[in-house]
Amino acid sequence: MRKIKILHTADIHFDTPFSGMTPKQALKNKEELKLVFEKIMQIALDDEIDILLIAGDVFDNLSVNKTTLYFIKNCLEKIKNVKVFISPGNHDPINEKSFYSIVEWPDNVYIFKGEMEKIFLEDLNTVVWGAGFNTTHINKSLLSKVERVEGYNNIMVLHGEISTISEGNDYNPITEEEMGNSNMDYIALGHRHKFSEVRRIKNTYYSYSGCPQGRGFDELDDKGVVLLQLKDRYVESKFNKTSIRNYYEREINIDDCFGYNEVKNIILNEISNYERKNNFYKIILIGQVSEEFTINEEVLEELLKNEFYFIKIVDKSEIKLDITELIKGYSLKNVFAKKIYEKLKNAETKEEKEIITLALKIGLQSISGDEVKIVDN
Repeated sequence: MRKIKILHTADIHFDTPFSGMTPKQALKNKEELKLVFEKIMQIALDDEIDILLIAGDVFDNLSVNKTTLYFIKNCLEKIKNVKVFISPGNHDPINEKSFYSIVEWPDNVYIFKGEMEKIFLEDLNTVVWGAGFNTTHINKSLLSKVERVEGYNNIMVLHGEISTISEGNDYNPITEEEMGNSNMDYIALGHRHKFSEVRRIKNTYYSYSGCPQGRGFDELDDKGVVLLQLKDRYVESKFNKTSIRNYYEREINIDDCFGYNEVKNIILNEISNYERKNNFYKIILIGQVSEEFTINEEVLEELLKNEFYFIKIVDKSEIKLDITELIKGYSLKNVFAKKIYEKLKNAETKEEKEIITLALKIGLQSISGDEVKIVDN
């Protein structure tokens, strides 16, 4: 059998609302998702891809702009020599009311509509297997009724969450054992938004491609697609970055800083101008500072906003204290510190210690008369 070229992508989530952004930023981010999709189409052409597998969640929710639908259709028409297979996911289940039913898709596109089925591509000597969500939750595995067709390449596209039989889940709970027993050459998975690396169970290769562009601070670092070459049951793979800009979290130590200008300069020195101007950053402040220096996250964000494409500040710094001195005496501050210190000594988990430490910080600021603002980060 000749070598076939496959491109695997998933979880694009067109028309994500990008909550937490300004309307202008949200609109720009939506348009950048389209630029990323165009980039994927260009990769398919440049690399002479035979088969494009899209493993679900093309759309984000029940609200999609009609122009987005026709944009996707137009893109897929431009790669008319590439066979495209889509496995609808939990965010975009296929049914008579779904977005998949609105558009007449190009001839090179096939959308799986429910239970597992197979499509023969005789010119590529390949069988493509797939299934699709038709409701938002599926608690039984769709990876069933699969029996390898000998003499062909056998590949699969599927949206689902790997689990153990005992755990299960509501998102097509598939197991590694099922994948291995399927005897597929490759299974293209969607649902997890981080690239999993291409793995192998028995004779079956599989991976989550992750999303091609991050959409929040739960989707950090480079995002992309997986390029594969399959021949005689052997898979060669390569991760190809497609994200235009990334989401990053950075911890910045501000030990002994006093004043916003010092903190600002440390942050700017830690991250290059190019990276700041082209990516989303969540800056997490750590270290110990004087109890006289109260950090207001919003003020610091305002001071830095022109230096970043997007910045969010999370203050996890601690107050620098001489606890032995602080618990002496009978002032309100001393009594409060003594009680909190006892709780801190008896804390059993890291999370509990963090909560108590935060309580100490907020309490001392309140007693000092500083404005205290508690934000859920």
